[in-house]
Amino acid sequence: MEEYVRAYLSIALSFLVLALIALPFLEKGSPSFIADVAGIVLLAVFIALLLVYGRRFLTE
Repeated sequence: MEEYVRAYLSIALSFLVLALIALPFLEKGSPSFIADVAGIVLLAVFIALLLVYGRRFLTE
């Protein structure tokens, strides 16, 4: 199970880096900017949940 959490974490971090790279090139207030910011927020929440899950359930 631990390898799945590592895989999900690496994929989520890759998507987060790609979204952060694209962010400066988008116009503020445009639909793509809003979608990018929403994606960054959702990825950050997903990464936080993976870290909590990994710490709490996989270290027992």
